[in-house]
Amino acid sequence: MALVSVLNRTMLDLTDLTGLPQDKLYMYGGLFVFMFVLLLVNRQSDGVAAKKNLPPAVPHTVPLLGNAVPYGMAPVEFLQDCMKKYGDCFTFIMMGRKMTFCLGPDGNHFVFNVKLANAIAEGAYDKLTVPVFGTEVVYDVQNAVFMEQKKFVKDALTTTAFKSYVPILTQEATDFFREWADEGSRFDLFPQMSELTIRTASHCLMGKEIREQLHSNVAKLYHDLDQGFQPINVFFKWLPLPAYFARDKAHKIMTDTFLKILENRRAKSDFDNKDVLQSLMDSEYRDGSKMSDQAIAHMMIAALMAGQHTSSTTVSWVIFELANNPHVIVDLLKEQAEVLTGDATTPPHQLPALSYDALRNLPLLEAVLKETLRLHPPIHTVMRLVVKDIEYKGYTIPAGHFLCGSQAVSQMDPVRFPNPKKFDPTRFLNSDEGNGEWTINGVDIAQKSARSNFLPFGAGRHRCIGEAFAYVQIKTIIALFLREFEVDLMRDAKGERIFPAMDYTSLIVMPKKPAYIQYKRRKEFRK
Repeated sequence: MALVSVLNRTMLDLTDLTGLPQDKLYMYGGLFVFMFVLLLVNRQSDGVAAKKNLPPAVPHTVPLLGNAVPYGMAPVEFLQDCMKKYGDCFTFIMMGRKMTFCLGPDGNHFVFNVKLANAIAEGAYDKLTVPVFGTEVVYDVQNAVFMEQKKFVKDALTTTAFKSYVPILTQEATDFFREWADEGSRFDLFPQMSELTIRTASHCLMGKEIREQLHSNVAKLYHDLDQGFQPINVFFKWLPLPAYFARDKAHKIMTDTFLKILENRRAKSDFDNKDVLQSLMDSEYRDGSKMSDQAIAHMMIAALMAGQHTSSTTVSWVIFELANNPHVIVDLLKEQAEVLTGDATTPPHQLPALSYDALRNLPLLEAVLKETLRLHPPIHTVMRLVVKDIEYKGYTIPAGHFLCGSQAVSQMDPVRFPNPKKFDPTRFLNSDEGNGEWTINGVDIAQKSARSNFLPFGAGRHRCIGEAFAYVQIKTIIALFLREFEVDLMRDAKGERIFPAMDYTSLIVMPKKPAYIQYKRRKEFRK
């Protein structure tokens, strides 16, 4: 009670001094109290674990905030620097929470395959995902249930489905590119790729009803939901901010939209659909029960949100890298011509339609995608909440810590990838490392070792189930884009190409705005 009285008096004083509204000051004060209590809890935890061999601690100067600023501004460089000083296992403070990183191939394997009894993903991500996705799915359920839900989605992503998707992807991309002017200077690429990937993904995966609504309210709702994927949301499930209100409103409307689609499909006995929605409607858990309609709606939101952001970002990075390396574009067009016609000199406008089998026989295109993912992984850090003390290389990582890994760091290892900052797709030619298949030689990759330097889609039980679709989607878009357009980066006063920096302020590593290209439609494709 004494603390409340002091807080009330302080708020009144600050209102007089600053002129800020009292409700805003209460919000800031509440955050301060929360962080103060968190600090006390962490100090108590320190006392409990004082006798244990803890990982090296990275020093900081600002209490509570800790190393949030250097990590948030340049996480990969910060982690690389810490690794040089403290080894491949260390702890630092961020927003009052202890973050213990285990880096390198051994660290990747440990983090991705940590026992559920010791560390859980839902403890790290539920504040982020539940408000956006909804209840009864993903990190709002026990891991065993989530694994079954992932299988329901995966069951829709068959080879037969992929073969049917390529013509859809081709039509969507072709129609979209026809909406562009024949030439563009200072062209803002990322928003365009976001629009294209949501069109293609919704058409293939979400169901015909959602695709038909994209020009009405779904795109706006997606944007509002997307604002719920900010770093602050990892720590705070709800704050009295406009973005939170918009997120919650969009979630309700999207849920109601999917519930209405479910109702209409049942009313019309419309069950002959090859999309994820139908797969969820047809699915049963091992105990014979079915997903509730609410859970199906929320799982559809999760599928929409989880895949679109990473795909749009990766497509953009691929185009930026190719614009910066035009010689690779020449080789990619020759590859398409050779595979599709048997003649490497066939001009782009005479190339036949793409097919799923053709996409699988374009090794340089796949290598370009992998090299882009190596340099620009959509997610640079994965986290688990430690619920029971665990041991790693002689260190004790106490309960309450966030156990973290970063494949972004291992993918820049100069030993495994010489000259790691250089864009060199030939690294991945004649290699199945990081393949976009859910199984490799019949072995379920979710059960494979994560002791690897290259894990852009994660590993273990939480490996991305949309990986194979992402490969098909992105390769189709890039192949068609290169046929139709000549592309270059913007130039500075000296004529040097301006390559966009990486923006770490969002959970998905996007090109820092503004990120422009200049393009010209090839004359044979001009309107």
